[in-house]
Amino acid sequence: MMDNLQVARCFSILDGRSRSYVLEACRPLQLTYSEYVLLLRLFDCEGASQEDLSRALQTDKSAVARTLKLLEQKGFICREKDAEDRRIKRIRLTEYGRMQHPFLLSVMNSWVNYLIDPLSPQDVSCVERNFQILAERSSKADFRELIGKTAR
Repeated sequence: MMDNLQVARCFSILDGRSRSYVLEACRPLQLTYSEYVLLLRLFDCEGASQEDLSRALQTDKSAVARTLKLLEQKGFICREKDAEDRRIKRIRLTEYGRMQHPFLLSVMNSWVNYLIDPLSPQDVSCVERNFQILAERSSKADFRELIGKTAR
C-alpha cells in the first residue's frame, strides 16, 4: 500500500528545493520564483493577455497581475493594448527580457538534469509520463468535492 504521507513529503521537498534552487540561480537577475515561472511561460506565448497567462499557469489573475507589475518595473516585459480590443493588454518581452531566455532555460535544464541523473532513460520516461498524468489530474480536481470527502 502506498504511504500517502511519504508521497506528500516527497512532493513538498521537491517543490521547496526546486523553488530554492531557482531563487539562488536567479539572484543575479533579482527574480522571484513566480517571476521566473511567468517568464518561462511568456517565452512560449508572447503576446498573451493577463487572463491567458492566468489560465496557462492555473493561478488567480491578481497574483499574475502583481507578478507582471514587478516584471515590468524590472524591465523584463511591457504591456501593449490589443489592436482589436483596447481593454485587453498584451504582454510582450522587452529586448532585455528576451536576452534572458537562454539563461533561464539553463536554470531549469541544470536542475532537472541534476535530479534525473541517477535514473535510467526508462525511469525518466516513466517519471515524465506519470508527472504529466498527475498534473492533468490535479488540473481537473474539484477541491470542494474532495474536501467534502475528507474524513473529519
